[in-house]
Amino acid sequence: MFPRETKEKKMVKKPEMSFTDVDKYLKNLELKSYSLIEIVDLIRNIPTLKKEGLFRDVIFDNYYNDNELIFHPTTGKKISLRDVKVDLTYQRVLKLKVLIQHLRAKDKDNNPMNYDKMCAGSIDIAIRPEGDIYVWDGFRRSLIALLKGVQYPLFSIYVHSKSRNISECRAVEAFAFKKRNGDNEAMARDELYKSGLAFNDPKDLKTQQVLSDSRLDVLKTVPDVEDTLSGFAEFEDSLIKDKISDEYLIMASRIVRQSWVKDSTYSSYVICGVAVYIQLIESGAVDWSYNITGHDGSCEFLPHFKRYAKTNNQSKLTKNRLSNMGIATIAYRVGANVVNGLDAVQKNILAQKLGFDDDGIAQIVVDENLNNKETIIIKEHQDDLTKSVPELFAVK
Repeated sequence: MFPRETKEKKMVKKPEMSFTDVDKYLKNLELKSYSLIEIVDLIRNIPTLKKEGLFRDVIFDNYYNDNELIFHPTTGKKISLRDVKVDLTYQRVLKLKVLIQHLRAKDKDNNPMNYDKMCAGSIDIAIRPEGDIYVWDGFRRSLIALLKGVQYPLFSIYVHSKSRNISECRAVEAFAFKKRNGDNEAMARDELYKSGLAFNDPKDLKTQQVLSDSRLDVLKTVPDVEDTLSGFAEFEDSLIKDKISDEYLIMASRIVRQSWVKDSTYSSYVICGVAVYIQLIESGAVDWSYNITGHDGSCEFLPHFKRYAKTNNQSKLTKNRLSNMGIATIAYRVGANVVNGLDAVQKNILAQKLGFDDDGIAQIVVDENLNNKETIIIKEHQDDLTKSVPELFAVK
């Protein structure tokens, strides 16, 4: 759930900024409301894009006929994009490179395109009780229109009930935005999650709480947390589909963060892999155990991870994962290489418990560079991995 305060945020007035700086600035905007024209002015002042001539300085006041335009129900004035705002609590993250690609588009004769009426269609706006106008679908098209000199495009208008407060208006807009974009195109999972928070989707609220307890942020949805999570979809799937208990995801997140302390972004694959290994041990599925949950400094996992992290980055655990067994591969590496202390028989048991088939067991044990004797044993028995584990490793 987002903070209730949602007043329009004024951008800091900045001198000319490079493309990279503007891109970074826009991606890190607070999740509040902003004027479209402020965002446009920031983009217009990028020196390289100005030289390229992508923008039109001339304003086309008559791009559409008056009978095609929408008038404000309260003021009676034509609605201009210059008066429209965007609520970033549920909108997509603005990807400047994608926006510029659209501005560089060519028509069928390979000429630079103006604002195309047929391609653009109508922009969906909502008028809130105080009279403010928000684009709830068509954020990027709105920016393209303004950058191409069109301030009066076609609008599809929705007027909120006067009885609604700001949070209720946002929830209605966010629900419509998620339904339209989530159902019709490959909208990023983290963006769907963010928009779901705006209308208190129970699934997304649960995810936000686990992220908060893990001290990890996604798209600025967790206040006062600087560390971020990469690979959000894997984390969400593991949580929402009950593949991994939220308790173990939180525990794993804390272990990983305390180990790679210099990092600011943490891999969901690493976290989920650690969580799967913890869950396996805590469930009693294997006959070895550790004190994992000790909050008094007695956690036996953490020293092993800190030692491993001194000479290995997170990607050491994630690279070359077995097909369709990505998280299981990392969980195996955690047991075999990070926490360590497992003998050949236990490593084979671990691979079985993690769901590897016979070929997978042979491959992962060999690939993880077990000692030569163990590797030879596995290779000798690749065609007969249905034998019991003790029998398989009984070779002298």
